[in-house]
Amino acid sequence: MSYKLELRNVSFKHGKDTILDDVNLTVPPGGVVAFGGCSGQGKSALLEICAGLLKPDSGMVLWDGADISQWSKYLLYDKRKSLGYMFQVSALITNHSVFDNIALPLRCGSDLKEAQVKKKVTRMMEELEISGIAKAFPETLSAAQLKTAALARALINDPKLLLLDEPLSGVDPVTANNIIDVLYKKWEKEGMSIVMASHSLSAWPQWQSGRFMLYDGCFAHAQESALETKVRKFKKPQENNE
Repeated sequence: MSYKLELRNVSFKHGKDTILDDVNLTVPPGGVVAFGGCSGQGKSALLEICAGLLKPDSGMVLWDGADISQWSKYLLYDKRKSLGYMFQVSALITNHSVFDNIALPLRCGSDLKEAQVKKKVTRMMEELEISGIAKAFPETLSAAQLKTAALARALINDPKLLLLDEPLSGVDPVTANNIIDVLYKKWEKEGMSIVMASHSLSAWPQWQSGRFMLYDGCFAHAQESALETKVRKFKKPQENNE
């Protein structure tokens, strides 16, 4: 089963600057939300709040109706094992090979034996067409290879909730098409909930609903311009997954 994710009146400041201003979001189990926005608008902060990596200054983050701020750090850590997170910068461990980076969530968060881990990681790398870099280290990889390896790590534990920060940034068209194809097939098969930040919402034609823009700390429907958003002060969409 995938998670239902809810943000209720979430606000977040960095110093005196308001990054998120009373944001509401509902992602049903198996739902997909893609949102865009200019650099510095708070897309990464929003994803980190969804994952419990950042605490909002106000508001609630709920996974399947449970307020994660009420959990101990140990329970939150345990629950995060069912999440997949792809950072905007790949965040691969520099002294680990690509294979070991991808295998890390399984080795740390599952009871699989090493032979099973090897089989699963090998299959994932084949799907994403990066089998040839299994023994390589992050410093030797191209931007596209780093992104693809980071995605493989995010997917390897069959997450209930997948959070993606600019999954296509710096990626060539061929790699981008493969990433989009693999993600869609995984979603069709396993039905995980997905929240992604993306500069190019048009790159995801499979998911027509759940498209928003983050502007001045607020969500607006993607078809609205920044000026229209500012004038309308579109701050509290009741159902962002329509």
